Amino acid sequence: MSGDRIARQRPADLARMAEAIDTFLNAAGFDTDGHPHLGRSGQRVAEAWAGDLLEGYGTTPAEALGTPFTETAGDLVLVKDIEFFSSCPHHLMPYQGRAHVAYMPDGLAVGFSGIVRLLDCIAHRMTLQEWLSRDVVATLMSELKPKGAACILQATPMCVLAGGVRRPCQIDATSFEGIFRDDAELRRDVILASVGES
Repeated sequence: MSGDRIARQRPADLARMAEAIDTFLNAAGFDTDGHPHLGRSGQRVAEAWAGDLLEGYGTTPAEALGTPFTETAGDLVLVKDIEFFSSCPHHLMPYQGRAHVAYMPDGLAVGFSGIVRLLDCIAHRMTLQEWLSRDVVATLMSELKPKGAACILQATPMCVLAGGVRRPCQIDATSFEGIFRDDAELRRDVILASVGES
């Protein structure tokens, strides 16, 4: 994966995270001490971030993908409509959507659940949608050495829906390597098989 991604330098400190959220809420004008709904918000937010939104830092993409097995056939493998969520580092807001991941084996393959685990590992970090699609493809290319790999992400970012232009919209991010980058017709076939004509 690219070196410009956001790496975590140390383990999460839940107590400090919770304290920081409480400080944020107080700075926003809310009294959290003893409040029936805000009293434990700092703890809840810290646990949600450490346990869900940032859990991808607990393993490497290669480990999440799993151990490849020998595959003599070179037919297209497409795992589509994988629901995912991630968090944008710019506004610390989540985005969610569907992923379509494809590769053309060249001697090695991996179980379908490995594709889903790979997506989750990278998505459950602070990452941009564009980075996510590229990093999924880069991992497949590195670990499976396929003829090509592709990732198409369709997501709705909360930072656009709740802020900015405040409109629901779907953002597509794509990445193609190997045969999918070189062969426009094959690339088009994968896009149509994944998302249709729209």
